[in-house]
Amino acid sequence: MPTKKRILHFIESGGVYGAERVILNLSAQMQKTGNYTPIVGCIVDSENSESALYNTAVELGIEAIIIPIANARLLIDLPKAAAQLKQASIDLIHSHGYKPSVFGFIIRLLKKIPVIATCHLWFEPSKGPLKTRTMISLEKFFYRWFPKVIAVSDPIKEILLASDLKPQQVDVIRNGVDVPESNISQNDLMQLRTELQISTNDFCILNSARLTRQKAQWVLIKTAAILKQQNEAVRILIVGEGDLESELRAHIIAEDVSDYVQLLGFRSDINKLLALSNIFALPSIDEGMPMSLLEAAAATKPIISTLVGDIGKLIQQDHTGLVIPTEDPAALAAAIVRLKNDAPLAQKLANNAHKTMVEYYSSQAMCSGYLAIYDQLLNP
Repeated sequence: MPTKKRILHFIESGGVYGAERVILNLSAQMQKTGNYTPIVGCIVDSENSESALYNTAVELGIEAIIIPIANARLLIDLPKAAAQLKQASIDLIHSHGYKPSVFGFIIRLLKKIPVIATCHLWFEPSKGPLKTRTMISLEKFFYRWFPKVIAVSDPIKEILLASDLKPQQVDVIRNGVDVPESNISQNDLMQLRTELQISTNDFCILNSARLTRQKAQWVLIKTAAILKQQNEAVRILIVGEGDLESELRAHIIAEDVSDYVQLLGFRSDINKLLALSNIFALPSIDEGMPMSLLEAAAATKPIISTLVGDIGKLIQQDHTGLVIPTEDPAALAAAIVRLKNDAPLAQKLANNAHKTMVEYYSSQAMCSGYLAIYDQLLNP
């Protein structure tokens, strides 16, 4: 029997969010097909650095490795990383993110390991730090030598084509999720309510995303102020970590809504939080196709969202969810109250979104798309 070829999912990760969950879902499906061996490769600053993605992959039975590459030691660490991947018998580097794509291109030059990329999202690089803008510029430039760059949405594909990539280089593969098993007990939910100090009378709104400008969690905080003024019994749970955490906490204090909004940080029990919640809300101002949105649909939760990126392919007004304008707390507050007061509508929207998600955004369909590309490159 020939040895299965080894695909490295190469990422710098600060938690287990959208791109990380794509990698975990894809790796799990790859294991089921048996054609390739997935390896989750986590870029960290040093060998002693912690990685939530590494730990999660190991817990799920997916092979994972730590790859130390510090910005201050690139000239030393990149050759070491290249040697590490060669020793690990990596046949293909599949990068996720601008830094892994740049590093992957250099490793290709050093060790002749081919590299492809999935582009999950670019967001306002002109307003980011100089290091980030430089890396994104390098990423776009190096992509011209990648045999394949995968976009997770049509708008991202258009950005790639506008960056001088050839049409045959760019494919679109939608993100995919698994339908969760309904094995969460009422006792588990009561324990979670007790932990979070949430009354059974509270109407819960969940948001799960990195705490960054593109996710616009400040809209949820402004919305809470409106709902508090209206004396609505709601709680808004924001799950995630990110650069804006301190700013958002200060915003909660300034709006006097600490009794309405909780920043929960990183959580590994998103399935339980979804089961606990009445609504999933995503007021983002930029997206591809967010995994958190697909997971909410898979869990049959009513969704309120903006229509950025590819979200409109899943969320249609009054059919699979409620649509709000970007940066509009009043519209989000009105949509929340509407679903709070109309349970049949909420259930109809949740059921329709679930049906659409199962049909078009399954992990199996996502995996089939990637396997076809791996076959094309490694088994022509």
